[in-house]
Amino acid sequence: MVIRTPRALRSLAACALAAALVAPASPARAQPEPTAPPAPGAPPSPAAAAPSPPPAAAPSSPPAAAPSSPDAPPPASPDEALARAKELFQAGNELRKTGDCQRALELYLRSRQIVASVPNTLNAAFCLDQLGRYDEALELYETLLTELRAELGEPERKGVASTVAGLRARIGSVLVSSNVDGLVLIDGRPRGRLPVAGPIRLLPGGHTLRVVKDGWRTFETILTVTIAETTTVDAKLEPLASTGRLKVEDERLVGADLFLDGTLIGQLPWEGALAPGPHFYSVRKGSFGSAPREANVIAGQLAVATVEAGPLGEEVRVVAQPLSAALTINSVPVGKGQWRGALPLGRHTFEAHEPGYFARTLRTTIDRSTTGEFVLPLAIDESHPRWGRKVGVFRLEAVGGYAFASSLESDAEQSCDRFHCSGVSRPAGALAGLRGSYQFPIGAAIELTAGYMLLRTEFDRSLDATFADPRGGGGKLPIRYAFHDDLQMAGVTVIVGGSYHHELSSWLDVGGALGLGVVLAEASDEVIGTASDAQRTVGVVVSSGGKAVRYASPFAMPELRLRLKLGRLSASAGLGVGFFLVDGPPFETGNTNVVDRQCDEQNPTVDCAPGKKVIFEELAQGRFTMFFPNLSVGYRF
Repeated sequence: MVIRTPRALRSLAACALAAALVAPASPARAQPEPTAPPAPGAPPSPAAAAPSPPPAAAPSSPPAAAPSSPDAPPPASPDEALARAKELFQAGNELRKTGDCQRALELYLRSRQIVASVPNTLNAAFCLDQLGRYDEALELYETLLTELRAELGEPERKGVASTVAGLRARIGSVLVSSNVDGLVLIDGRPRGRLPVAGPIRLLPGGHTLRVVKDGWRTFETILTVTIAETTTVDAKLEPLASTGRLKVEDERLVGADLFLDGTLIGQLPWEGALAPGPHFYSVRKGSFGSAPREANVIAGQLAVATVEAGPLGEEVRVVAQPLSAALTINSVPVGKGQWRGALPLGRHTFEAHEPGYFARTLRTTIDRSTTGEFVLPLAIDESHPRWGRKVGVFRLEAVGGYAFASSLESDAEQSCDRFHCSGVSRPAGALAGLRGSYQFPIGAAIELTAGYMLLRTEFDRSLDATFADPRGGGGKLPIRYAFHDDLQMAGVTVIVGGSYHHELSSWLDVGGALGLGVVLAEASDEVIGTASDAQRTVGVVVSSGGKAVRYASPFAMPELRLRLKLGRLSASAGLGVGFFLVDGPPFETGNTNVVDRQCDEQNPTVDCAPGKKVIFEELAQGRFTMFFPNLSVGYRF
C-alpha cells in the first residue's frame, strides 16, 4: 500500500531526514571517504547506517528497531515521518549487509515514499543495480542528479554521473505514442501516462507493453529492445462499442488497492464500466491481499466479484518464454508474457500456453522468503501446423560403448573339444565413432556411422600327443603341448542404416535403429607355447603364429535407444546387438617346432620331437553375436 503524506510535510521532513541520516551537505560523510574515485560505470557505494545526530538536529533513531508495518497509518507530524523513514532505512541496511538486496530494496523504497533523501535514494538505486534492474536504477540515479542535486557534494555528483553514463550504455528505450492519454504499463509496471515526455528506458530483450484507458480496448504488444537504440510503438486504441459493469467490494478490505487486468485502477469498494469478456483482478492492502481471480463481464449487466484474501509474500515475477505465451496463475488467465505482483502464502500453480509449443506447468510454494522470478520456458512442438511445411534436421553424434560376446566362434576357441582349455576370457573391447543422421519430419532418419571396433580374448589350452622314437622300432614317446592364445579382432567399422524416434515429451524420445555394417578387420592370434615330457620342458614356436589376416566381416545390428533432448544438444543411451553373418578366413599357421632343438637319439626327450601341425590354419572367427551397450552425445544443426 502506498503511504502518502502531504507535500508540505514531505518537504519539511526531507531536510530533517537528510540531516539525521548523513552529515549536512554531503551523503558521503555518513560513511568513510573512499580512497579513490569510483571506476566509470561502477555504482557508488551505498550510504551507511545513520549516525546519531547532534541534539539540535533530528532526534536519534531507536536502536535495532524492526521496520514499521506498511499498514500503519501515515505519520501525523514531520518528526514521526522522519523517525519512520529512518527506521525503514536502517532495517534495509541490515538486510543489505547480509546480501538480501531484494528485501532491502523494498524497505528503501518505503522510506522514500515517506521522505525522499539522498541516502534512501542512493541505496535503493544501488540495490536495483545489484539486482540487474538497470533501467530502474538509472531512474533513481538521475533523480539524485536532478531533484536531490543540491544535497550532493561535487565528488558525489561526479561519481553518480559516471554511474549514470555507464548504465545508459547498457540499456535501450521505447518511445510510445497513442491516440489516447492512456496509462503505459511495461511488464506489468506503470511507466507513466501518455503523452510521455520522452523515451522510456528498458533493459535489452523482450517486453510486454500495454496501454490502458477507461472506455477503450486495451492495446497490447510484444517488443524487443536493443542496447543504445530506441524502439517506436504507435499504440492505437479502439473505443468500446459496448460495456458491462463490474463491482468489487469486501467489508474487511475497505481502502485496499484494486488491480484490474494488471493495472492499479482504484480502491475498494469499486464499481466501473469494462469491455465485455473475461477480466482478472486482485486486491492488496499492505501485507494482506489476494491472488488473481477471474470475473466475466457481460454487456449491459452488472457482475459482482468476491475477494479471497490472505497474508501476502514478497513481490515476484512470472515470465513465459516466449513472451507471446498466455500465462495462468491457479488456472486464472493473467495475460501474456509476464505477470508481476505479490501472492498469498501457500501453494500456487503457474502455467504457460502458446500454439506451436508444449505447455509448461510449474507448481511452487510461496513463503515469506520467496523473491525473484519464476521462468517458464516453452519447448517448440515441431509437429504443430503453426510451423507449416517441416524440413528434416541433421544431427552429429559421438558414440561409444562396451562391446562383448560369449565367443568369437573361432577355431582356436572351438578346439576345446580336443584340447584341455582353461582361463578362457569372454571376448570384450569397445566400439566408438561418429554417427551422422538426417531425420525427416515423420521421425524416421537415415544414418551413417564410422568408427573403430576391438574385440579380444585370452585363454590357455593343452594337448597330449606322441612322436616317433628316434631309436626306431616303431615306438612312441609322449609329449604335452601347452599354448597361451591372445586372439584379437579389430578394425575400422562402417554402419549404414535407418532409425525411428517417437517423441514421449519435449525432452525425451524413445526409438530403434537397424544398421548393416562391415568391419575392415585385422585378426591375429599371438600364440606362446611349450612342449614337455617327464624330463624336460622346452619352448615351441608356431610357424606364422601371430601373423595377422585382413578381411571384411559383415554384420547386422538392431538397436534400442532412449534420447534426452536439451535444446540443440542431446544425450542417448542405447543397446545394440550385432550379428556377424559369415566366417572369417583361416590363419596361416603351420608346424609347431621345438625351439633350439638338441636331440640326443640315445636318450631322447622332447627335444627330439619333429615339427607337427598341432595348431594349423584355424579360422580367425566364426558366426557370432556381439552385444553393444553404448552412450552418445550429439548436436542438432
